[in-house]
Amino acid sequence: MATRSSSGRSNSGRGASGAKNQIVAMLKADHKKVKKAFKDFGKMDPQEDPQACQALVEQTLAEVDVHAELEEQMFYPAARGAIKEEDLIDEAEVEHMTAKVLIGQLKGMGPGDEKYAATFKVLGEYINHHIEEEEGQIFKQLGQSGAEWDVVLEEMQAQREQLMQEKGLPAEEETETSARASRVGAPARSGTRGSAEARPQASSKSGKSSSSEKK
Repeated sequence: MATRSSSGRSNSGRGASGAKNQIVAMLKADHKKVKKAFKDFGKMDPQEDPQACQALVEQTLAEVDVHAELEEQMFYPAARGAIKEEDLIDEAEVEHMTAKVLIGQLKGMGPGDEKYAATFKVLGEYINHHIEEEEGQIFKQLGQSGAEWDVVLEEMQAQREQLMQEKGLPAEEETETSARASRVGAPARSGTRGSAEARPQASSKSGKSSSSEKK
């Protein structure tokens, strides 16, 4: 009995570690994508090409909304018991609230507004700072214990898929995450048929979409 229990804990630990790493990888992929979006916007002129600018802003805000909800509802609560400095979670949640003020302003603006570009750029600076703290502190402090990471991963994947469909966002990252999950034995999720084609201006970033759609 003792031997089986020890083995079970070992297997569970490996599963938790793998799930935790997948969650971090998923969040980092979001960070990388949104940082690129802000950088791309810096090369654009809302007056010369207002439609392209607005499309980029709207998609980026939608992606930030999805990411923030996953962190607030699932990741942050799980991370509280898995890091040494829990006040980092409080700070991250306050940073989310502040960012939402700028996001709300942008949703009521258009490329013709005088402060449209400036507001989006300030949001980018704020989010980039938030990303640095999250990756440099919270992610690095995460332990294997303190949370059922395999359960958190499954819930985040399901909620992510639903939110992305609601907002009309492509599901490339979700498909790739599910493929990684199946390789390490975590629950893989499907059901994202055709959604990668819903927003063609976003799907060009990933060259892996064709391979990730194979089952």
